[in-house]
Amino acid sequence: MNLKTIRIELAPQQIQKILSIALDDDKEGALEFIKGTLAKQIEKELTPH
Repeated sequence: MNLKTIRIELAPQQIQKILSIALDDDKEGALEFIKGTLAKQIEKELTPH
C-alpha cells in the first residue's frame, strides 16, 4: 500500500464522538473509533480506484 496525503470527511456524529472521546479520555472508545471508522476510511482512500 502506497501512503499519500489524503482528506477524509467526518460526519457531525463522528466529530461529536471524537470530542466525547477526548473529553472523557476514553482509550477503549478511541481505539474502537480508529479501527471501526478512521482506518476503514483511510484504507478506502488509499485503494486505487
